[in-house]
Amino acid sequence: MVTDVNIDQISLFEGTLPRVRDGAPPVVDERPDTLDSKTYRLTAPFATTEVEIYVTISDRDGRPFEFFLNSANMELGEYLAAVSLLGSRMLRNGFPLELVAKDLMDIASPHTSHMRRDGFCQSLSWLIGRALQRHAESCEPSNDAP
Repeated sequence: MVTDVNIDQISLFEGTLPRVRDGAPPVVDERPDTLDSKTYRLTAPFATTEVEIYVTISDRDGRPFEFFLNSANMELGEYLAAVSLLGSRMLRNGFPLELVAKDLMDIASPHTSHMRRDGFCQSLSWLIGRALQRHAESCEPSNDAP
């Protein structure tokens, strides 16, 4: 049995998303003409070859605003586009980058898990989440500031 859900009763959304009224999507600030971005190059085994994935994260007003995933491997195109669109939508609506990264890092796959120099990588999603996490850590203010 499906019942109507009141978004005000879901603690996850409390203070995070603008309230949705009359079925309209939340209002998101328009994207500025330019944003500062950082790109991370990832490599991982995929099928019978190695694949490179580029993660570009754009910041706005000192916080992550959107990210894009790209690869020359066309088999990954649909997956990378979906993760980019949904992840960017979350960031634009106030979700912290650390939460998006954690969710991706919770995904395991027997097809794309592998050993790396720095430890075990449980999936391509984990690898992407780790790049997002590294970016979030690089954006944190330093405790060494006077």
